[in-house]
Amino acid sequence: MKLTLLHLQAFVSDKQIIHNVSLTLQSGEIHAVMGPNGSGKSTLAYALMAHPSYRVKGKIILNNKEITKYSTEERAKRGIFMALQSPIAIPGVTVINLLRTSYQELHGSTSSPQVQNKRPIQNPLLSRRWKAAKITLSEFTDTLRDHAKALHIDESFLSRGINDGFSGGEKKKMEMLQALTLQPKFAIFDEIDTGLDVDALKTVAYGIESLKKKGVGILIITHYQRILKYLKPDYVHVLVDGKIVKSGKAVLAEKIESEGYDAYR
Repeated sequence: MKLTLLHLQAFVSDKQIIHNVSLTLQSGEIHAVMGPNGSGKSTLAYALMAHPSYRVKGKIILNNKEITKYSTEERAKRGIFMALQSPIAIPGVTVINLLRTSYQELHGSTSSPQVQNKRPIQNPLLSRRWKAAKITLSEFTDTLRDHAKALHIDESFLSRGINDGFSGGEKKKMEMLQALTLQPKFAIFDEIDTGLDVDALKTVAYGIESLKKKGVGILIITHYQRILKYLKPDYVHVLVDGKIVKSGKAVLAEKIESEGYDAYR
């Protein structure tokens, strides 16, 4: 599969932020979009996920199907996931309930028989009918716990409100947990490395590598090379003033690290 942007433009009110951006992201590839602060990187991510604050021109094509007019929900159901730079807290909605419900919406089948969970879950909401076709509720719960363990997330966090009282690093790990659990076809990570210590950075990089091995196409948006020390992108794109001014291989990120963005302004 591939996700293609053709001459994409993005506007906030009458102000144009993204200018004529074109790129193609294939399954199993990692693309890094780098640029200085205020260059339009986050706007590019929001435009890809149909944020209502942005007006878009050009085309977004997913596996030969144009999705430019699709809503955020429709894009998510077709396999596009976005990890937010600053995830919000949702007290009262637990991590496990969010992921269970989201997984069923993305991978569910209303004709699936009810399957009882073999391992006890504290929340009574989890006794509702399970409708995902290719996995039982027990298997889903076990997989979720395995992903949490791999990301060094204590299992108790799964029963807590989403990001409620979480540190910055814990929030970013939760975004990665969502990506691993929901199994998207393409994942956008908007500055997933911001505010992470070295251990958390390595953990997030592990998660991205795991997605790549499963064939997920990955777009990493960042303004420095920290996370790219633990990942090797297939392509690096330099975004300045809303335009891609340079594209290349992983060595381009190293050049930016040593020389900065002045040469591209």
